Amino acid sequence: MKKILLIATFLSLLSCSVTPIKNSASVQTGWSDEDTYTVKVTDKTEENAIGRAKHQILKDIVDVRMRNNSKYTDIVKIRDEFEGPLSNGEITSRKKIAEGIMIYFQIKDKGLKKKFQRQ
Repeated sequence: MKKILLIATFLSLLSCSVTPIKNSASVQTGWSDEDTYTVKVTDKTEENAIGRAKHQILKDIVDVRMRNNSKYTDIVKIRDEFEGPLSNGEITSRKKIAEGIMIYFQIKDKGLKKKFQRQ
């Protein structure tokens, strides 16, 4: 009886150790829906990371518009056009790392994806 109990305990511990743990709360970059866009950046401080995230979003918009042969590719005008979503952007996740901090920065706006692809 003791052997069976010992074997059952060992097998249950073994099964727990080989079962992969999935992080269901992982954040993804890019489009989560038509109105929400997320980027991941790393920098020394949170303030710098936010600035870098906003710059990355503007760069992504220019890239999309260049690929779509849009006539609206001036980054200064794009910055003005997306001032609202960028200023209302929020950090959805942050993690301290050796280099400083890693954040996921998200912007939302009605019809955001269409605005990205403006022709």
